[in-house]
Amino acid sequence: MEAASSSGALPLPLPLLVHDLGTRSDDSQTQFSICNQALSTAAIELLRDFRCFETPQGWVLTLNPASLQTFLWRPQDSKKIDLPTAKQNFPRSCKCLLSGNPISSSSDCAVLVLDLDTPAMLVCKIGGSEWDSFSYELSMVSKNNKTLEVHMAKLQGIDAVAGKVYYTFSGDALGVIEFSPESCGELFLVVVFFLGHNLHRIAEVAVYKMDFSGPSLWCKVDGIGDSVFLLGGDFIGASNFGASCSASDHGLSGNCIYFVNNIAAEENFVHVIDLEKGTEEVLRPFRHKGYPLPLRPPFWLLTTHD
Repeated sequence: MEAASSSGALPLPLPLLVHDLGTRSDDSQTQFSICNQALSTAAIELLRDFRCFETPQGWVLTLNPASLQTFLWRPQDSKKIDLPTAKQNFPRSCKCLLSGNPISSSSDCAVLVLDLDTPAMLVCKIGGSEWDSFSYELSMVSKNNKTLEVHMAKLQGIDAVAGKVYYTFSGDALGVIEFSPESCGELFLVVVFFLGHNLHRIAEVAVYKMDFSGPSLWCKVDGIGDSVFLLGGDFIGASNFGASCSASDHGLSGNCIYFVNNIAAEENFVHVIDLEKGTEEVLRPFRHKGYPLPLRPPFWLLTTHD
């Protein structure tokens, strides 16, 4: 089923998987709703001239490459939060996340743009006057006493929980960047195992939950309850996006993971893994788009957590 719109409103229910937004000169983008598996060809007028970066918190960070104007955009109601003008264009490949809720009066929320190619990041506070740039040096000593550089954005998992940004420093240690004194929430790690060297076939999906009750420890769990995890990958072979939403609030089945596989060449499929049933379904909503390398992979729009 496909609908057409040019009003800029979202014609389909969230969460949506969006193809080509901000990458073509025409006005149309394809949006796919996982709730009813419907397609829509529509233009989001507000974002037409902007680079768009999804965040796990549901807000979309936008940047106008010409004016360097930036703002946060909330998909469900088009609410905007103006941010400072950037000093330069954002990195070609980057991951974006928020340290907290940007509209909470008790939160000192920061917006992070992490460079996937170099150990650097851009940071601004909600209500702040400018974007600050930081470079960092992280290293660890291997078993053979070699010093290894740690790139927390590209090679290691990273996410934000209640004012703190966590990254996987090693197999059994977490690093933390703290922006506010709020307490910790839940932190999950999803690992997708492919079948040998075949990046088109998923052999297993494992889910781990961080135990904060003592020394930080990843504990494998059997399911995620009334939740849906939304995962996205990029063309360099590292997953750079993960978010969650309530299944019951969106008419979806819980305990499921939706994984957009852009790690494999010539694939933009959506793999739906049911953790309870142990099944996998493959959706191909963008088959008519082909495989648009080197355009950006499809990205998620979802309801924010207020």
